[in-house]
Amino acid sequence: MKNRIDRRKVLQLMMGSPLLTSCLKAQNAHLSGVSQDAHAGPRKFLFVFTAMGGASINDSFLARRESEVKDAATLNVFPDLLVKSVEGTDLRAVDIATDAIGALPFPVKAVQSRFLNKYKDDIMVATCTGTAVAHPLAQARSVTGFDAWNGRTLQEAVAAHYGKGLLLPNINMATVGYAENGRDHTLPSFARAEPVPDPAYFPFSLHGYKGIQGAPDDVLMAMARQLRDQKLEPQSAFYQTFGASPLIQDWLKFRAKQSRFEESDAINKLNPFEDSKDLPFKNFGLDPNRDGEILREVFPDVGPDSLHNQALLAYLSVTQGLTCTATFGLGMNVSIDGKDEDNLLLTNTPTAFDYSHNAHRSTQAVLWHRILDTLDRLITLLKVTEYQNGESYWDHSMIYIATDFGRDKTRRENLREFPTGHDVNNGVTIISPMVNGGRVLGGVDNKTLKTYGFDPETGEPEPGREMTEREIYAGILHALGVDTSGSGLPSMRAMRRKA
Repeated sequence: MKNRIDRRKVLQLMMGSPLLTSCLKAQNAHLSGVSQDAHAGPRKFLFVFTAMGGASINDSFLARRESEVKDAATLNVFPDLLVKSVEGTDLRAVDIATDAIGALPFPVKAVQSRFLNKYKDDIMVATCTGTAVAHPLAQARSVTGFDAWNGRTLQEAVAAHYGKGLLLPNINMATVGYAENGRDHTLPSFARAEPVPDPAYFPFSLHGYKGIQGAPDDVLMAMARQLRDQKLEPQSAFYQTFGASPLIQDWLKFRAKQSRFEESDAINKLNPFEDSKDLPFKNFGLDPNRDGEILREVFPDVGPDSLHNQALLAYLSVTQGLTCTATFGLGMNVSIDGKDEDNLLLTNTPTAFDYSHNAHRSTQAVLWHRILDTLDRLITLLKVTEYQNGESYWDHSMIYIATDFGRDKTRRENLREFPTGHDVNNGVTIISPMVNGGRVLGGVDNKTLKTYGFDPETGEPEPGREMTEREIYAGILHALGVDTSGSGLPSMRAMRRKA
């Protein structure tokens, strides 16, 4: 069943944001999603955004003002006017502009307060102390809770619970430690991640022959596949030798889904690009997503911007009924917005957040702004796409900003730009209608800027306590309604909105 939504709602949601300024081209356009009725009960959806390199919570939602800290000259605090607060919540935002990112001659204008004001009721920050400062290891632990459930990743746990019957329950566009599979050998094979190295080209891999000029027609392809499956392959020496192998059997099960991929028309539904002279899809028998015009207005840099490509594929794969968890985010490579050749903007620093080793404050500023801007666009689309029974996809979604670790809390006296190393002490940001939004669980010691923990049941701050990766892992799964019986995971009632 198709679900449709009036385009005007996109405008309303983006009001006050610098996005979609020309969104009135077609007032009757709609976004469409697919009802996912095969699962027993409504599904939940997990989006994991990978903040590669160490996103410091002290430079975003737990920022501190100079006037609040005694040793302000040597701690990572901000001039009072740069730190914004929102009434009714302890969450903070940093609005900052700089002329350069260390030695890199690119200006930065970061406005976190727009996102905070817009989504404050759905933003929860939970303090956490990690266990590793090596990037790949820390990244993996951010999604396994340090092997909290037999080494199963959050994404695998969600896919195992909600993904049965979906064609691509778990897609992963990340790199390094965030791209690793978990270690739980009891996990159903369908719940393991499908790696997506290039989201722009990925849709074209989901059909065996469509889009190839001169390819055989459907009838001939069906005959060829039948001959392969029933005669040629069973008689081959390779199959007779290795056909019973679990790996071969897994591959055959996956291959058997090819007809379902083709019937779903994923090659077109996941394609947001416009048919044009440069991309003549119709000449190859392809018909891109009918909502492409709206999608390209929300993500105007789709194509050259890898992050926009990733976020849009995450949205489409979920709302087209293929996926229940998608992982995407910052990579290690530099990216530049070159639309205005006279005013180039850096959209990803070398090694992402780890460029804080060279220029902490501006690196954190530009990348936090980049993250929140991208998530704003994604949430907008999720909010205007109906899931079922009048509820939107956003009503059933969670975004977890996973990061390696935090950064040093100190600086040389009064320096506005300074280098930082790795620090296991940090906090995590979760955005969802299902979490205890508008809350900071835990707090910040104004003497050191170290975060401290909270009571897992009540959420009351507990100075001196440190929250573990395992506890955060448990809280995320419980908020998503994942059955964790037998896992031994602790109860984290404080992280759930309706607990």
